[in-house]
Amino acid sequence: MPKTPFQTSFRNMHQASYLARDIASFFNKGSSLENRIETILNSLREWTGTRSLKQLDSQRVEAFVSTLQERVANGELTRRTAENYLSALNRVIEYANFRLDKGLETISPREMGLSRGPFVFVDRAVSKETHEKFVSFLSEKQDIRAQALSLSVELQRKFGLRLRESLAIKETTIQKALETGVLHLTKEDLTKNSREREIPIRSESQKEALEKAYDFMKENNLFSLAPTTTLREQYNYSYNVAKEFNRETNENFHYHGERHAFAQSMIEHGVDRATVSSWLGHNREEITKVYAK
Repeated sequence: MPKTPFQTSFRNMHQASYLARDIASFFNKGSSLENRIETILNSLREWTGTRSLKQLDSQRVEAFVSTLQERVANGELTRRTAENYLSALNRVIEYANFRLDKGLETISPREMGLSRGPFVFVDRAVSKETHEKFVSFLSEKQDIRAQALSLSVELQRKFGLRLRESLAIKETTIQKALETGVLHLTKEDLTKNSREREIPIRSESQKEALEKAYDFMKENNLFSLAPTTTLREQYNYSYNVAKEFNRETNENFHYHGERHAFAQSMIEHGVDRATVSSWLGHNREEITKVYAK
């Protein structure tokens, strides 16, 4: 007998509602879990660009959890709500594992600092070795998308940018930074919540990362660092190539870990937490505790 088809997409709120009902039914749960799962599916789509369970991977889960951490630190969500969200997310992960043989790990609220108990620091920074291996992996691909991604990863590590910001950053933004010595990000660079922030250029390696990105944009006549028709195309490529890298090398590279590495490096070099928090674009410096001791 043919397998019974099942829904995997949540490209809009209507599909998310139907899929949430299917997942809750799978676990023999009622409307309470169904409502939370529907919220999770819509948030996954909004925060990470995920539109199907087939796209769900460790990179997108990582991005979702990081956004959840920031919303808690900014006072937008309570830890209790975040813990409930992660519980629903784990049901989505378990359902995807069963239906699509994903093999994704569920998330511990306590390890992510999102439980109602005491905070436990977990080092989630991408090591220098893993960073260099990933950049080398990208350099072996004869693909302009890989070239752009390699440059964006350097900006993430050197300036603590989010993946989206590093891809959407404008050529004029980098040009002004090289002229003034300060990287000034605005909503035009797709900063989170359109919040502006300034990050000083404090080292030659930071300047070099900006220069290489700027030269690439000029050479390819690009308005931003993303060479694709839409940012979503480059975004999806970025997630897929990281998944390919982790599978082939048995590494655990994730883009947000570059932001963590930046924060830890700054703290280790004597920059106070409040300043690092402002460079990362946080409303409150409490979230920096998630990034660095």
